[in-house]
Amino acid sequence: MSKTNNVRSSQILSPFGVGQIVNFPEEVSVMIGGLSLWDETIARAKKNQGADRISEDELRFNETRLQNLLNVSYFIKPLEYKTSGSKNNQLQIPAVRFPGWHYCTNPKCGRMKQEPLNAANAKIECTACWDGKSKYKSKMIPVRFVAACPSGHIQDVPFKEWVHNGPVPNNGKVHELSYHTGGGSGDLGSIFLKCSCGEGRSLAGLMNIRKDGEDVFDSALARIGFRKEDDDKFDKDRQNDKNPLGEYCRGHRPWLGLDGVNNSTKCNKHLQVLIRGASNVHFSEIQSAIYLPEGSTEANQYVLEVIDKIGKEQLKGFFNIDQGSVTLPAVLSTNQVVSKGLISKDNLLSGVIEEITKDDSAKEESGLPPELKLRFEEYNYILAGRDSENADFKAIVKTFDGYSEQFLLEKYFEKVVLIEKLKETRVFKGFSRINPNNKLNKEELSNTQVNWLPAVQVYGEGIFLKFKDDIIDNWLIENKDAFSGIIQRYHAAMQKRKPEDEPRALTPFFIAMHTFSHLLIKRLCFDCGYGSSSLRERLYFSSDPDSRMNGILIYTSSGDSEGSLGGLVRQGKEKNLGRLVKNALEEARWCSADPVCSDIGNSSGQGPDNVNGSACHNCCIVPETSCEEFNVLLDRTTIVGTLANKDMGFFS
Repeated sequence: MSKTNNVRSSQILSPFGVGQIVNFPEEVSVMIGGLSLWDETIARAKKNQGADRISEDELRFNETRLQNLLNVSYFIKPLEYKTSGSKNNQLQIPAVRFPGWHYCTNPKCGRMKQEPLNAANAKIECTACWDGKSKYKSKMIPVRFVAACPSGHIQDVPFKEWVHNGPVPNNGKVHELSYHTGGGSGDLGSIFLKCSCGEGRSLAGLMNIRKDGEDVFDSALARIGFRKEDDDKFDKDRQNDKNPLGEYCRGHRPWLGLDGVNNSTKCNKHLQVLIRGASNVHFSEIQSAIYLPEGSTEANQYVLEVIDKIGKEQLKGFFNIDQGSVTLPAVLSTNQVVSKGLISKDNLLSGVIEEITKDDSAKEESGLPPELKLRFEEYNYILAGRDSENADFKAIVKTFDGYSEQFLLEKYFEKVVLIEKLKETRVFKGFSRINPNNKLNKEELSNTQVNWLPAVQVYGEGIFLKFKDDIIDNWLIENKDAFSGIIQRYHAAMQKRKPEDEPRALTPFFIAMHTFSHLLIKRLCFDCGYGSSSLRERLYFSSDPDSRMNGILIYTSSGDSEGSLGGLVRQGKEKNLGRLVKNALEEARWCSADPVCSDIGNSSGQGPDNVNGSACHNCCIVPETSCEEFNVLLDRTTIVGTLANKDMGFFS
């Protein structure tokens, strides 16, 4: 991207991660480049500006737990375009021009032209209608349509084949397209493409597909050139019978540059034509973790910073070379915290040695799945609290003595933790298209082997609530089968999308906890001034006795390096938390869409795949950026019951 077309650093993970189309105001449409293109950008900057002007150390950072989980060596911050400073100036996020098809905005012309991927910063103008005398040429803008398949591939719509209803004839004629829009309703039928050879066709039906569950077995592009008598080839039981003249997925991965197109392997799945700005063109997969200091609670702030920056295992390696006599002091003496006078070299050395030589033999491998292990570590760390000003994590554990609505809070919750400082690392680890379940992993993000992923670190605050296990157990005994329909529908939907995955160990309480989290987010928007998209949930749930978790964290991570202004934590204090919970529960009793919301939720279910109960946009749905579960597995009935049976609700 150029310096005039820019996005915020955090947006490079979501919504504008690798492989996503970014539409800029001046009708410029580009796709964020893959990780190999990032490496090429840094290497080119070193060559052009000098290796001493590019510091990869400033771009890299560590988060040990996420590195182990994602099998990478480090993370890289999104490249930032800047013109001041001594290092890393004029770095740009790599991007390619996509879609390639553009058309002239002069209604009398409409000439179409296909631009190459490497023309990301080029100004596209029409020469077909230029008289050679006027000062300005007509502008050309990208078409609205792209073609994608569920495997994540994406390509230009084959407009020439669409117009000719088959391959472009090799008859010696010039075949140049033009794009014309008519009046009327503005649907696809009002867009007409003409070829200079005389052929023409509207875009009516271009986006048509037929599906069997999640599988597309018929598409408009696959029907190019087909004969009416061969219509049975598009029956769902003949998905392998390809129309020889039809257009199927070519396996293009334009985010990898020209290599991702020229050296692609045909995928041959049905293509779906999508609007280039549609939400299902790209789903970012983000892995996040709350920062937990690697050192002890007594360690100096700057000692912890150095351990986090370099890595505990790396520092151990330096120490083991000569038992800390030469190598480790040499590494630490050049660190910024020493050169800035924040800590003496001797104190830093002694503090680091103390931390890296502590006996870790007591730490046993839990045997938990990696993601559950990461979440379980956070859960225990939050519950333990850390009341320290010299850290990126400060958490104060409180019981409900002196709280308003003390009886209500003590009945359902064991404790509240006020997290005044937290640092979250968010990593972009893949993406999908069409639906959010067919993930492209790290290997698909680059055409060369990489040992890093793009990530950002953000700061904020939060409120953590720990539910009482005995209250949960009693409620589950009484309602173990009451919400089984939602869980069964969820498992059935996930089985269709990813049959190789094991079903999740869910209980009705997960639905109750998740729904309560959304109700709190909606209520907090009124009480603390944050927008709903600025608040996030983090669900700590496990029914395994060895890793049992029942807690929710509502947090914001949109502040600066000093955190946020404290408005969210204030809602967790003595005068506010009881009122907050009471109001959230009261609002759950009646939705503005009732009785429809309740009736549908308690019968067939609603939402995607009918995996929500009484939960709609008026009562429980929050922005996608706030929810860990894509707004499914929600039901107000788990919170307050029904009019006929209020005892079904956890808080009844």
